[in-house]
Amino acid sequence: MKYILEYNCKKYSDIDLIETFYQLGIKNGDILCVHVQLFKFGKPLLPRNEFLQTILECFFEAIGKDGTLIMPTFTYNFCKNKIYDKQESKSEVGILTEYFRKLKNVQRTNDPIFSFAIKGSNQKIFLKNTTSCFGKNSVYDILVKKNGKYMIFGSNEGHALVHYVEEKNKTFCRYFKNFKGLIVDKHNKKNININYYVRDLKLSYACDIYKIRNIVNKIKSYSKKEFAGDTIEIYNSKEYVQAINQKLINDKLAIYKKF
Repeated sequence: MKYILEYNCKKYSDIDLIETFYQLGIKNGDILCVHVQLFKFGKPLLPRNEFLQTILECFFEAIGKDGTLIMPTFTYNFCKNKIYDKQESKSEVGILTEYFRKLKNVQRTNDPIFSFAIKGSNQKIFLKNTTSCFGKNSVYDILVKKNGKYMIFGSNEGHALVHYVEEKNKTFCRYFKNFKGLIVDKHNKKNININYYVRDLKLSYACDIYKIRNIVNKIKSYSKKEFAGDTIEIYNSKEYVQAINQKLINDKLAIYKKF
């Protein structure tokens, strides 16, 4: 046992975290996509890298040798500098994802904007090329088709899966924008084109996280547990997508707010 966090004078161990994962329904063989926000959980009780490594080990203990762990390593900067280096472009979505992508046997996808780091028995099926960030053969597309689980580790607005539904529905306030640039993979370089279904800035609408939560937190598979100073939420990705999709069919403003 190893203590990893302290919150409100109480210490939390790796065993506590693994048990929380089990209570959330995580099991051997799961395909698990995790969006992470660490800063509200508490004070780390281990050196930085040991702390991050221990959290990852808890995930792998829960999903077992037959499981697959997926974490976003998004690089929005590609939209500006037009270069995506699979080994060197840093994840812009948290220190745990940046640490994870550098580990041995972790593979990173080719999407220059919405890349993911992946390790596990089903790793290869997520490494397909795609022409659209949230379209066919994207990580979210495969996650849904494989009934993967979608976790929000820490209270944040990490509901990026909703963009997959938006693209699928061709929602009124977004449009396809093509980005061109260079992908670098070790010594190999090639030009890349990717479509990103971006928000139309001429229309004053954006996703409303409260509306989204009100929809997806009612699905059958939804589960939530408190851990230390924050929360961990989990969904079946297919049910998540179906719930949002149905709401958008009935009401095009179902997940949006005007500003």
